[in-house]
Amino acid sequence: MGFYTGALIFILGLVFGSFANVVIYRLPKGKSIVRPGSQCPSCGKNILWHDNIPLLSFLLLRGKCRFCKKKISPRYFLAELISGLIFLLVYLKFGLTANFYIYALFAFCMLIMGFIDIDTYLISDVIVLPGIVLGLAFSSFFPQMHYGMARAESVLYSLTGIILGGGLLLFLGMVGKLLFRKEAMGGGDVKLLAMVGAFLGWKCVFITIFFASLLGTVISLTLIALKKKTMEDYVPFGPYLGLGAVISMFYKHILFLGFLIN
Repeated sequence: MGFYTGALIFILGLVFGSFANVVIYRLPKGKSIVRPGSQCPSCGKNILWHDNIPLLSFLLLRGKCRFCKKKISPRYFLAELISGLIFLLVYLKFGLTANFYIYALFAFCMLIMGFIDIDTYLISDVIVLPGIVLGLAFSSFFPQMHYGMARAESVLYSLTGIILGGGLLLFLGMVGKLLFRKEAMGGGDVKLLAMVGAFLGWKCVFITIFFASLLGTVISLTLIALKKKTMEDYVPFGPYLGLGAVISMFYKHILFLGFLIN
């Protein structure tokens, strides 16, 4: 795993992060993610190619549009950086194997859906439903993604993850609604965890829920303490599920909740 290969993988992740920003902005609006090219969200002018270099352009332009001079959300910079780091870390973990391409795609989708959920409080079916199918298909064609299981066992492991992931969150949502008398879990979150189960298997569903709940609680309480949020504010759970899923992806070899993960 040479330095130059790692650097190229990081740059590839930055490029994908730039594309992720387009998807995050346009998909909820029902716009094409292909045409037109990148535009300023404020004035709508096409961004010049040399102003569309991941990370660097944002820094050189000091986070402003070249034309209208209005500020561009730091989210664009952050999404590119996170995407680059994800690709690099997945490469360092799995090398240039089939697992690299599978899990880089999975984590990339988690990134997109997390930011969309933050912006809109929605998780797009356009990504998550095909994601469930892809996770199941990958489990069939690349059973090595599940500890080298036989093909049939790998498919069953993924299918159980889909059922348990969606079913568990649906159950928790119903319990939450009874306790708090309001929606505690969105349908998008249910489908998102089903996608996690499809890619990572049923054991990782529990790890994902644990870390998502832990991180969500800690961050929410911190924001409340800083008076950035109140107890009545809706908190999108998708970003925490995505983060919990990525943690599970990297550390599914740990012994947790009585299940031997690897």
